[in-house]
Amino acid sequence: MTQEQNELHQTIKVQAEIIKSLNVQLLQQIKLSESCDNHNHNQQNLIDQYKMQSELTSKLNKSWEIQSETQQKLIDQYKLELTYLNLQIESKDKQITNLQTENVKTKELQSEQSSSCLGRLTGFHMITIPKAKPFIVSCQSNLTEAGTGWTVIQRRKDGSVDFNRTWAEYKEGFGDLSGEFFLGLEKLHLLTQSQPHELYILLEDFANETRYARYNNFVIGNEKEFYRLKELGIYFGNAGDALKYHKNEMFSTADKIKHVPGICAKMFQSGWWFASCYYCNLNGKYAFFKTDEESDSVEWRKWKRLPMKFAQMMIRPISN
Repeated sequence: MTQEQNELHQTIKVQAEIIKSLNVQLLQQIKLSESCDNHNHNQQNLIDQYKMQSELTSKLNKSWEIQSETQQKLIDQYKLELTYLNLQIESKDKQITNLQTENVKTKELQSEQSSSCLGRLTGFHMITIPKAKPFIVSCQSNLTEAGTGWTVIQRRKDGSVDFNRTWAEYKEGFGDLSGEFFLGLEKLHLLTQSQPHELYILLEDFANETRYARYNNFVIGNEKEFYRLKELGIYFGNAGDALKYHKNEMFSTADKIKHVPGICAKMFQSGWWFASCYYCNLNGKYAFFKTDEESDSVEWRKWKRLPMKFAQMMIRPISN
């Protein structure tokens, strides 16, 4: 082999080594690249998982926020309802306390004023007075102009009760406390002599107009005095003072005529303090027809000479 060939051979050998070395390096680079690709792929998977978790977390957060808002709204609504219920409870408690206080006061007044209707509501109540058994009366406390605490002693309203009665019946009393009645002369005497009383008479005609007469010292005598109308006191009102003409007159009925005016009881079929015969007669016959004409009936002639549709006599202890 010539020297030139030998040098060429050496050169080719060196180049082959270089190529071999380059191939090794290239293979290493390819492997490294593949490893990087795998690593990058894994990283991408992790990134994708992270994104999915982030989206899921975001959705959960939104769902939680929505639930929290809903719960807060419910809590706020419950708070408002609770506040309203507490206010209602406080209001009811105050009402109960007021009613209990009023009930105590009413009971105290009833125990202190057991001989009258003072301090009592409208309705039926038992009262006690000296020299008499306890008895039930009709109390009137809802009349604006008259005030409260009145004991009703007589009422006419519909003609359901006959007032042409005997002396014994007028003495004892008769009728229905919820309708027409007369309390009784003996009770009137005992009430008015136990303490000073005033008298209030409420009237209504068939045209539905109302008027009243009030007297500040009403006193009835005992049976020996024929339950004389002993005192009336001073008159107040707008019905006219018709009762003053009957002051000092004795009560009479058709079966108990002890004086000249007593004949009026038989003539007008009622018991009353007649005075030849009357300027007023609230125990007269009840008018069921021709109520726009003068007649012998339930009358208060100082107001008008026409029948009354309604008449109510009430008494009350005089406040000092």
